[in-house]
Formats: sequence, structure tokens, C-alpha cells
Amino acid sequence: MKNFQIKYIFILSIISCLIFSCTPVNKITYINNNSQAAWDISPLPPKHHIEIGDILMVKVISRNDESNKIFNLETNTNNSNTTTANLYLNGFTINREGSIDLPKVGRVVLLNQTLEQAKETIMQAAIEYLIDPYVIVKLANFEVTVLGEVNMPGAYPVYKENLTIFDALAMAGDINDYGNLRKVKIVRSKNNKKEVSFIDLTDSKILSSNYYYLNNKDLVYVQPLKFKGLKKSQSQLFLSSLTTFAVLFNAYLNFNKD
Repeated sequence: MKNFQIKYIFILSIISCLIFSCTPVNKITYINNNSQAAWDISPLPPKHHIEIGDILMVKVISRNDESNKIFNLETNTNNSNTTTANLYLNGFTINREGSIDLPKVGRVVLLNQTLEQAKETIMQAAIEYLIDPYVIVKLANFEVTVLGEVNMPGAYPVYKENLTIFDALAMAGDINDYGNLRKVKIVRSKNNKKEVSFIDLTDSKILSSNYYYLNNKDLVYVQPLKFKGLKKSQSQLFLSSLTTFAVLFNAYLNFNKD
């Protein structure tokens, strides 16, 4: 009878520890709303407005190869070895006056323009030297930083448009077991000022949020769960207690046999 009671207490202790140490599924699952209603359509991807410090990749192309060499510092537009350093060295940095200096053209003001507007501005400047020029303008230093409770925190250069919050988290190896999906901090630059907002990745409303798409230089910080330290110590305490209990229980059984 005593052996049965001890076994019962042993099993109950294991079940209690497992239940206490678990986190509800709805706190660790993305977009877990139970509503069957159709989700709102995601907002349109934001248009980047050129800021001081932005690096632009500018190509002015015409039918005349000699003219192309005048405008383009880098003539190979299909360079497979493109790196952040190459883009920095060969790109045009927006200076404090909000302009760039194009070869043979001079100062072109682009501050606060979208990339489409900058393309038109540069085309109007180059048309004095070329017939029907074709202009390409890309943002070369698009970067987001992902920190906190993710598996691979860091700063990530982005060579695509319309980057979403889930794309950024995927690049950072996803949120780890101690990350709080319900309170993810985003620090965003707007009009040369920093704005701090919090988003809930378990709520489907994120799909229609202004933070579904990330902007250049956004900082994503995944905060730890409130009981992160407790959760870490729980596993160690549970294993230690289980080992001690098993040794004592085995000694007790061997003693009764004798």
C-alpha cells in the first residue's frame, strides 16, 4: 500500500511540474485568432521617402556607351558579387543638404522624394546631355535590425521591396521559446524623430497594421516573457528534483526488499 502511495505521489509530482512549466499555445502561435471572418486586406507597401544618409544606386542609360560611362561610376549592373561595401562605395549618399552630386551634372536635390520622384528628377537633369535617357534609382542601404529573443539577432541588409515583419523575423531565425509575441517593440524613424510602437503578433490585426511592412532602418525588438528567468530555472529545478526523487525512491524500494 505504501509503495502505491509513493508511486502515486511521484507521478502526480511529474504531472504538476509539467503543467506548471508549460506556456499556453495561444501565447506562442502567430495570428491565432479563432474568428472565421475574412481578414482585412493588408495595407499598401509604404513608399520610401529619401532621407539624409540614404545611399542610392543610380544608373543613367542611353544608346551611347560613351555617354553611359560619363554618368555611371559602375558600368556592370549585373555584378553577381554585389556586397554592402560595394553598394556603399559605388552609390550616391544623400548629404546634409539633401542632394547628390552626379558626374557632369552636378548637384541634384532629392530629399523627401520617393524613388519614383527621384528617378524623374535625375532624368530631367540628364536629359540636357542625353537623348531619351533611361534612369534606374534603387535604395542601396535598406536595412532592418532584429534584436531580443530571436535565434539570430543582428542587422540585416535587404535587397527586396515590401519587407514584412514576418520576413524580418524569418531572417533572424524566428522568435525563441522565451520571446513575447504579444508585445514586440518597433522603433521607427519618422521626420528625423524616433517613434516607439508595440505590436501583437498573435492577433490577425497585424496583417492590416501600418507595421506589417517594415521601413528602412526599423528596429524590431522582441521582448522576453515576464517569467523568462523562472522558466529557465524551472527546467533545471525539475530535472534536479526528479533525479533526487528517483534516487531516494530507488533506495526506498531496495530497503523494503531487504
